[in-house]
Amino acid sequence: MSELQEALDRSIRRASPFTRSLFESVQWEAERVARFVNANRNVTVSTVTFAGEPHAAVVIGACVDEMIYFTVAPQSLLARNLAHTPHAAFTICDRSHAVMGKGVAVLVTRSLDDPDLIARLAAATEQGVFTPPGWDGLVYRIEIDRIFAS
Repeated sequence: MSELQEALDRSIRRASPFTRSLFESVQWEAERVARFVNANRNVTVSTVTFAGEPHAAVVIGACVDEMIYFTVAPQSLLARNLAHTPHAAFTICDRSHAVMGKGVAVLVTRSLDDPDLIARLAAATEQGVFTPPGWDGLVYRIEIDRIFAS
């Protein structure tokens, strides 16, 4: 079983009765979550600033090998927040469905240092693009602790 499917199953098992009642009957499989992430591309990542205030940023995301990746501009507040504490929450939504979760953001690479990963992420998206050409930024993935989708 994949890490993403394990996270989905674990999240339902550990959910409160109320949360379980909302998601258990409509729980998505990992493959559907991956397709949804790749179709929508926009991921909202929420972190906490040094001052303890919430911060949310909409970034580019994709799912490859059932792992969710996202972009971070190196000089951004999001980058500084993740360097301070890697804990993050995330959402991917359209008009009818949502994927939401939390976990630890792990720096994978600088975009220009791993063109093969960028190409794989681009190929996974419906748009066929992950980052703008020549973009020199950071790519993170999420080690998912909890995730729900419907």
